[in-house]
Amino acid sequence: MKVWAKTICEEKITRDVVYDYEHASNLDEFVAVLRGICEALDIPTPVATRVNFHHYVMFNNTRFKPRDFVEHVDFEMFELEAVPERKK
Repeated sequence: MKVWAKTICEEKITRDVVYDYEHASNLDEFVAVLRGICEALDIPTPVATRVNFHHYVMFNNTRFKPRDFVEHVDFEMFELEAVPERKK
């Protein structure tokens, strides 16, 4: 599976990455994927809650605001969006 992760500031994408992962069927696996994405983007990892996980599972996206980070961040939004797999 793939996820498109992006940081947004003033309605513009400032950083993005398409991250490939095996699966995230529970909150712990979701947090592990989130850590990998944040490492690839060189940003701090936000505090992920069950709400974030459920939004990702139900709606194929979730968002984090600066208040969701322990450290200071230089963007207004961090968004994860599932990339649909193409059928062959």
